[in-house]
Amino acid sequence: MNGNGKLIVFTGSTPNIGTTVVAFGTAVLLARLSGEPVGHLCLNLKSSKLHHYAGLDPCPPGVDQIRAEMRSGGLTPGFLKSRMVQVKGVPGVHVLFGSLQREQAEFFQPEDISHLLDIATQCFPRCVVEVNAYWDNAATLAALMQADERILVTSTELGHFQEDVNRGLKQMAPMFGVSSEQFLLAVTQHNRSDGLTPQDAAKETGMRLAAVVKADPELRRLLGQGRLAEYIGGNDGITQALLSLCAELGVSPKEPASGEGIWALLGRQSRLFLGGRTPRRNQ
Repeated sequence: MNGNGKLIVFTGSTPNIGTTVVAFGTAVLLARLSGEPVGHLCLNLKSSKLHHYAGLDPCPPGVDQIRAEMRSGGLTPGFLKSRMVQVKGVPGVHVLFGSLQREQAEFFQPEDISHLLDIATQCFPRCVVEVNAYWDNAATLAALMQADERILVTSTELGHFQEDVNRGLKQMAPMFGVSSEQFLLAVTQHNRSDGLTPQDAAKETGMRLAAVVKADPELRRLLGQGRLAEYIGGNDGITQALLSLCAELGVSPKEPASGEGIWALLGRQSRLFLGGRTPRRNQ
């Protein structure tokens, strides 16, 4: 049985389209808006890159190091929290890093992942979980079956929101009792000049559009430099984009943003988050 915390699971229609950025950014914003700690579990068992994006090489011990406790059913809240990391510059977000041993993904069983998620929801009011885009591993299956909220991340590229969704999620989800209509939709890499719109993706997938993240050529460079936390904390474009998603998840600013935008509303938290620096506006 789950703990009291809400389980919020992100998956992508396609690998490498920004699922990690959207999931981690949502965890950061949920913590800041709610004032409560958030657990962030990277359960991408095949291609986890969060540690690299966060500037933590080598990767801190993560899900690989607690597999024995997961398998035995002996994982406890205290032990799990002791294996989680608070990334510098991201107060309130406790991270369990993913697996770097791609060849061992098949060793995890759905009941192992389910036990981990049960314990995580005992630790935190909200747990944000990122899983792989493919349904061939225990983490994707168990997390999406157990989720309270499911978010699909895709782009405005037709092959992503049409072909990949139809061949992947829409074929697999019903086999495990999950309907595609139970997903919220987050669209990334949006470029107004590419001809297709987030609304096209929402209509094709049959999902409610909850967030649109614009394409940002600077993002790839910052990720390569391990500056994901800085990007999320200093860019009001992605903050504005994810506010609507957080509202769908039941967490909103206490009053509307006005005048100077969201950073005026979150100014104090933003300065603490950035160590006193002023956030960069997305032009």
